Amino acid sequence: MVNNKYPNSSELWFFYDDEISIKWDCDKSFTVWQKNDIVNNFTVEESMTPKQAEEQADAWLEYELEEEKLRHADDMEFQFESPDLFKM
Repeated sequence: MVNNKYPNSSELWFFYDDEISIKWDCDKSFTVWQKNDIVNNFTVEESMTPKQAEEQADAWLEYELEEEKLRHADDMEFQFESPDLFKM
């Protein structure tokens, strides 16, 4: 979802669930925020239109969330394989 808070500034904000927002510097850099903290950042090689930047931010966040799910799935699988789980 795009929301340009400051139409005359040189940055554009994209807002997501869980208080995640991504700030694009209108060039090649993105800063990822959660609540009031910077949690990550990324850059792209090419210049973009605002629509392309939104697509980049969406794709980056989707990839990161999928990776997080996979990390948690691996943790759960490890717990289920733990022999201590089956002790009584």
